[in-house]
Amino acid sequence: MSQPSLLDMPENVMLKITEAVGFPSIFTLRKTCHNYRNFIDDKTPNSNLTGIFIRVNTKRMYLYYEISGERLRQQIVYNKHPDGCVVNHNAHGMFLRNEKFLLVFLRDFELIIKHQKSALEQFHFHSGGMADDEELQQYISSIFAKTMNILKSRPRPLKVKEFKIDDCEQEHVMSILPFLDANLLKNISMDFDYVAFVVDETAMKLNEIMSLPQWKNATNLDMSYLYVTEPFQAFFGFTRVVICKQTVSGNDLLSVKEKFLSPNNQTEEFSIFYLTFVDGQILGDSITDNCGDQHWYYRTEKNEQILKISNIIWTKTVTVSFVERSDVPENALVLA
Repeated sequence: MSQPSLLDMPENVMLKITEAVGFPSIFTLRKTCHNYRNFIDDKTPNSNLTGIFIRVNTKRMYLYYEISGERLRQQIVYNKHPDGCVVNHNAHGMFLRNEKFLLVFLRDFELIIKHQKSALEQFHFHSGGMADDEELQQYISSIFAKTMNILKSRPRPLKVKEFKIDDCEQEHVMSILPFLDANLLKNISMDFDYVAFVVDETAMKLNEIMSLPQWKNATNLDMSYLYVTEPFQAFFGFTRVVICKQTVSGNDLLSVKEKFLSPNNQTEEFSIFYLTFVDGQILGDSITDNCGDQHWYYRTEKNEQILKISNIIWTKTVTVSFVERSDVPENALVLA
């Protein structure tokens, strides 16, 4: 008498077992037989990942993932080979003859996205998208176009709490951000290579991105190593903000101060990296420490809460935030 197989079980039992084994076992099981592959593709068991991290390269693609309950991040590398593609998954390698590494990566990525039903804590995409080489730009743009098609094919937006994209252009961000769940996304991060930022003074348009509900609903924004040209007021909707401006003036900071002191303020911390800081005297008298850093303090409607503006010379950073009155130095003048 033949032994019963997994496929002889009721579908709901099979689905629970399949989801319990987790990713990447789901995709290993998918290769075991034609019927099981059809079952997995039809029922789309949840892969239950908590993080997806992608890094683009012309000779290989990197896909890192995190699974709930596991401390270590797992890695899959898709390597270009003269006769095909080599896929290295942790300590295991597989040679695929006559296969292109990018197509294999995209196939696996599409499966992962199709099977991801629970929320991702993090989704990071490092593209290298600001490269000067035209051929590389076309290569990167093609990856973003295919990524957008994969995300668009989902029946509902991908659930992500933190989205981070590095070395990008606005069109690249627009290939991903509109297809993330606007009601769940809390953190948006866009930044660039530090050396390129310093040498090239990298800036990026944000007009399309800022119109998205994902942008409007997010609470935290980090745009380190990327100069923005929009006025400070464009970033007042976030709880915590990190941006870069080529020039910061005392008048700019007065507008931020007024926002912090307004009845409808939701912002808790506003940090600005800058090249030039001018007209600081407009803010009133400040405490200057031995390094030349400046600190201004202002009263608020809450007696024990003080608004603090700090200009740190060494890092060229201005930060606006609330502090407790007990944290204000004794010799500080608290301004109105």
